[in-house]
Amino acid sequence: MEWAIVLGAIILALLIVGWVFKLIKNTVKTILLVAFLFTALYVLWGVGPAELWNQLQQWLGQGQN
Repeated sequence: MEWAIVLGAIILALLIVGWVFKLIKNTVKTILLVAFLFTALYVLWGVGPAELWNQLQQWLGQGQN
């Protein structure tokens, strides 16, 4: 009976660790994609962070104050 609990705990721990690694991998992919897009905007069209932030504020309705 005790071995079943230990085996279940190990399986559950492996599932959680696998999920955490997938989460970290997807987060890193997203960060790299956003960094690439920001770099491409800056290099190709000269659009910097300030212009992007101002445009986002206008789209969200906060730039009209």
